[in-house]
Parts: sequence; C-alpha cells; structure tokens
Amino acid sequence: MAIKSLVLTGYGINSEEETSFAFEQAGFKSQIRHINDLAENPKELDDVQVLCVPGGFSYGDDTGSGNAFAQKMRLTLWDSLKKFIERDTLTIGICNGCQIVANLGLAPAIDKKYGERFVAVTHNLTARYQCRWVDVAVQETNSPWLAGIKKFHIPVAHGEGRFMMADETLKTLQDMKQIALRFVKPDGSPAKGEFPYSPNGSTDDIAGVTDPTGRILTLMPHPERGMFTWQRDDYAVLKDRARREGKTLPERADGLQLFENAAQYFGAANARKTA
Repeated sequence: MAIKSLVLTGYGINSEEETSFAFEQAGFKSQIRHINDLAENPKELDDVQVLCVPGGFSYGDDTGSGNAFAQKMRLTLWDSLKKFIERDTLTIGICNGCQIVANLGLAPAIDKKYGERFVAVTHNLTARYQCRWVDVAVQETNSPWLAGIKKFHIPVAHGEGRFMMADETLKTLQDMKQIALRFVKPDGSPAKGEFPYSPNGSTDDIAGVTDPTGRILTLMPHPERGMFTWQRDDYAVLKDRARREGKTLPERADGLQLFENAAQYFGAANARKTA
C-alpha cells in the first residue's frame, strides 16, 4: 500500500513544491492541497499518513508569522486535526510551518495539551531576515523523524525564528526530551546564542521541538533545501577536495534522511500490523 503525504499551501506558503518533491524522493505519494480545499473536504486526512505545513510567508506575516494561518486551521480543521494526530500518523511544520504548528498548539503540547500554546516563535535578535546555512545537532529524542541522525548542515531563511518560552516550560521540554534540535557551531560545540551559529538568538539554541509522542516535529531550518550535495553552500569546496583525493561525492545530503525516516516509520508500522 502506498504511503501518502499531504502538503498544505495557500495564502503565502511558497515551499510546497520542493517539500512535496522531498516526500516523493523518500517514496511517498505526495499531494499538495490548498487549505481551503482541505477545509471543504477534511476527510482527505483519513487517507494520508503524513501532514506537512511547509515554509513561506503566510498572510505576509502581517499579524505575526504563522498566526493567521494557524487561526484558519483551528477554525476550519481542528476536529479533523485532532482525529488525525490520534492515529499513528506523523506531522511536520517547517519554518513558517513551524510557526503555524507552534501557534496552533500541536507542538510542544506539554502533557498532550494539544491546542494550548506553550512557546512563541518570534523576531530574530538581529532584527533582520537571516538566510544562511547552519549546523544543527539532533538531541536525545524519541522522534521517528530524526532516528539515526546526529547532525544537519541545512539552510535557514526567516525573520521570526527565535523560540521563546517561560523558564518553567523550558525546563519541562528539557526534562521530557522534547527539544529535538539545537543550533551548534561547525565543530559540534554549543552555539550559546552566538551569531551566526545561532542565527536568531533562540532560547537554549532551540531549532526544533516535538510533541510528547515525538510524532509531531516543528523546526525552523529547511531540510527540503538540503537534500542533495549540490545544494550545499560548500559544494564547490567539497567537489574540489573529492576530485583531488580521487573520490566521488555522494548525491545525498543531510536533509533527505528526515523524509526517508518518515517512510521507514510507516514501513515498520505496516510490518508490525502484518506480523
């Protein structure tokens, strides 16, 4: 049976094509749906295994990044979303999608309080839009999205990517291992808020969090923009080094494994059901 992903679009989301392509590269049958079309037929969610809210600038960020789109999802799809996440499904929010998922209260959803907003994703400390490649370390997490991955070298592209929260919330996320990703320096050492390694000044260098199950991941970096080696900012250096050493560069880069992990998760789930 084909595994299916549904990638949302509409009102300024602009990364749906490349994100859907990433799922297809991993083996999914991927479809793109405008939020209005899904609102008219929410039963489409019954037939997919993954829901993705991709990057972009929904509603022009006019009311704060992700706020308006999250409100639209809450008003038109909330009951269907709750049923979707109660199943053995995966959900991901990337960049603007991260802001939307956080505003909607699907992650971190402490104590499975879905719909309650625990974190804000707000303006970068630089007060500037940051578009650059960064290093991100995977933390100890139960998320199937990140199984077997230790580190990403992938891009960020946002003006509002700084995770902020109450001290109590931060401690809970740390204790419950819901901090999935942190910005680090190229050598893997903590960024400690230092620019440009931490491009937005996020609390505790947070780049992504999960819900308690790990099945809902929200992250600011763009894995779909770092799937192939030729996309990397250091591609020319890597290519020249490989040529001098008589080696061949791999086509795959860090970001692709995240989507492959999702496919492998459902392969394992199918195997369990038929065992």
